[in-house]
Amino acid sequence: MEQIDWQQFTNDIVEQLLEDGSNEEAMYVIEHHFVADDATKADEAMQQGFLNGWDLSELEVAETEDGEQVFCFDVETECPLDEVIIFEEVEIMVAFAEKSGLEYDGWGTHFEE
Repeated sequence: MEQIDWQQFTNDIVEQLLEDGSNEEAMYVIEHHFVADDATKADEAMQQGFLNGWDLSELEVAETEDGEQVFCFDVETECPLDEVIIFEEVEIMVAFAEKSGLEYDGWGTHFEE
């Protein structure tokens, strides 16, 4: 799997949102995406996320381009559109994914007026 520079990833998303006119004063819901190759791993990770006090999405089943079934969920946080704060969250989420045997699939948010 390709190594991703999460700091650059974060900076790029924030920069693009601001260039597009997103409100830099708003609070943003950040959706951290996770993928597991089996339901048990996903369920155990979600239980741990719940114990961590995180807001979790529902578990979804998806199919990869290769036709393999994967199990996906998000951890949702809320914070300003700030690279430092978001990257601190990313570091926590990457460590959580590694400890849980999941793939951290990045984060996303929505444009705010």
